[in-house]
Amino acid sequence: MASFVDDGLPAAREGWPHGVLNALEEFTQGDVVPCPPLVFHGDPACAITQTARDYGLDYEDEMPMELHADDVPRWALITTGTCDLAEADAPLPLKPFVQVSPIVNLADLDGGKRRLIRQGRYNYLLHVPLLSTYEPGFWAADLRFEYPVEKGWLAKQERLKGFESERDQEAVGRAVAWLRERPAMGAPFIQFVAIPLRTMLGDLRTADRGAADLMDSEIAEWAVSIDSRLEPRRVEIVLLSEGSTPSATSQAWWRNAVDRLREGAGDGLVILGPRFERLDQMPVSDYRRLTALAKPHQKFSNE
Repeated sequence: MASFVDDGLPAAREGWPHGVLNALEEFTQGDVVPCPPLVFHGDPACAITQTARDYGLDYEDEMPMELHADDVPRWALITTGTCDLAEADAPLPLKPFVQVSPIVNLADLDGGKRRLIRQGRYNYLLHVPLLSTYEPGFWAADLRFEYPVEKGWLAKQERLKGFESERDQEAVGRAVAWLRERPAMGAPFIQFVAIPLRTMLGDLRTADRGAADLMDSEIAEWAVSIDSRLEPRRVEIVLLSEGSTPSATSQAWWRNAVDRLREGAGDGLVILGPRFERLDQMPVSDYRRLTALAKPHQKFSNE
């Protein structure tokens, strides 16, 4: 039985509306287009967002809810992978929808938070730097909301570049992939490793921003060698760098931090490390045995 998505799909490339597939070849993941009206399904009786609460003034039953026109952002970011847009390598295109995320102006945030967004510390907010050349502001895609649009609509939209270079634009794919593939970790890991470590990192940034920035520049990502993600009993913390070994200052901080984690965990969770490895020297097979957890400051799950 076919999916409802297949209903009405052209039976050949030539059956697609004239010019649509050719026009889509110009679009790439990370391009910016006008934001369409945004709709989500909600329940006014159990409202979480302001839009749902506003609907609750007039309705009681669950229903589709459309953002008020004044709340719809000016732009949206294409989050669908480039190869899935025009489906140029597919004899028969089978993907009629493209996902977009709203781009919001966060200029009212303080400089420190804007800086963290630029550095990718908020995994659901992605800075889109070139948009400030079109309109003053601090523009970021909110990846918590993705909305499907038909490709026929997309093909007719004005396309803007949100990133300076192709390499910069690859941040979109990495951000979307991380949201989908980040590992789910059990409560002992969250309680005795993730939360205490995030607290220590925050304290370091408050006390010595220079040292925190140095460590961030030296540690490309952190990872763990763990016996079970959901029911861990043994965890080894691994710090991964690129091109050079972290400085003695960074290594000393991490050794002290892991000692403190061990003290807090007691006998319920064995914490080993830290182990320092270089990504340019580490065998791929060894890396794949680790659970990678991105930058130390970046959230990898909803802890």
